[in-house]
Order: sequence, then C-alpha cells, then structure tokens
Amino acid sequence: MSLPTLLKFQRRQQAMEHLLRTVLDRVIVEAKRAGTLPPGVDESYTITFPELKIGDNLALAQATATIVNALGAAKEQGWVSDDTAMRLLFQFAGEEVDIHAEKEKIKS
Repeated sequence: MSLPTLLKFQRRQQAMEHLLRTVLDRVIVEAKRAGTLPPGVDESYTITFPELKIGDNLALAQATATIVNALGAAKEQGWVSDDTAMRLLFQFAGEEVDIHAEKEKIKS
C-alpha cells in the first residue's frame, strides 16, 4: 500500500470514529435522560481500529494477483466459466457480489 492509500484509509478511519462518537454520545445522553444509566456512571469510552499495516496489504495484493492469474488460466483452459471465476474471486476477497448485476455493469 502506498503512502497516499494509507493516508486515505487513515482519513476514513477518522471519519468513521467521528460518526461512531456522535452516535454513541447521543445514546449515552438519551440513556441518562431516560434513567437507564445511573448518575455518576463513567461515560468515557475508547474506539480502537486495527492498525493499518503496509505489509499485510502487500501480501493480500500478491495473493489477489496470484488468484486472478490462476482463474485466468483456468478460464483459458475451459475449466471454469466467467461466472464461476468472478464468484471465486469475490469469495476470496470476502465480498458478496451479485455476479449477474456486476456483468451488466461491466457491459454498460
């Protein structure tokens, strides 16, 4: 992962932390107002995100390149269809994608 990408993900984490703090702070205020939190309760909390590591992403990128090449070779050999190759790639990435909708997007 290059520095600009790392900084982009750090900004996304900061935005997500701000969003979570806004929601959690409101929940605490409303819980106190409703009387479900006792007076004097510790209202502090910490939001922790996993550390962004360049090395982890490098290994993932290399693995992705390997599976893309393997799926391309399998397709050329007639071992898998486009749909199966796409499904396997997205499964590897941990994403749930409607393959047919994705193919329609590719066409347009």
